[in-house]
Amino acid sequence: MLKQAGKLALLSTTALLVASCASVFNGPEQATTVAENHPISVDSQIVTLTIDVDPTVSDLSDVDRARLRAFADAYMRNGHGPLTITAPSGTSQDFDAQERAADIRQALHDVGVPWSSLGGATYRTGGDADGDAMILSYTHYVATPSECGIWKGLRARDYRNLRTPNFGCATQNNIAAMIADPHDLIEPAALATRDATATTRAITAYRAGEATESEMGDIQTDIAE
Repeated sequence: MLKQAGKLALLSTTALLVASCASVFNGPEQATTVAENHPISVDSQIVTLTIDVDPTVSDLSDVDRARLRAFADAYMRNGHGPLTITAPSGTSQDFDAQERAADIRQALHDVGVPWSSLGGATYRTGGDADGDAMILSYTHYVATPSECGIWKGLRARDYRNLRTPNFGCATQNNIAAMIADPHDLIEPAALATRDATATTRAITAYRAGEATESEMGDIQTDIAE
């Protein structure tokens, strides 16, 4: 009886020691993810382009059109919100500025920017000074990863069987560098509409008893050759 009681006491003591070690060394606060240990911050930035208003010129120059094309491509690739065209006001060149704003809107639409994405605004200038400019702007997002290279306290983690402080940091940095649109880390992009032509073609072939999968014969022949 005493032996049995001694065994129970020993088992109880061992269980308490194991529980105390677990609570002291590894608790819920150690159960963090890589994204929590090495977060990627996403910040918004304003991208701008200025185009001078020249009353002696009635149309946009080829250089200005090339700059607008590049600006529009960048906007359609990773811009968010409206593309705003801000014109100067309060000078004798107000009419010229509005005409230039209309030319810029048309040039942007010609290279693929929808009318619904174009916004307008004005800013007050200091007087009739030359050199007033049109200001184009839009918002895009930039991803900034956390810094890697934490070497302090590595030996203290060995006997606790914990991840090293640098675990997953390189992966997070690569994600921040490679992601096409950092805004996707805040909110997933909207799904594109389905290809109605491809869907209709597959249903028509199915109803006619034809094969609906893609033909791979030519590709396989090319590989064999």
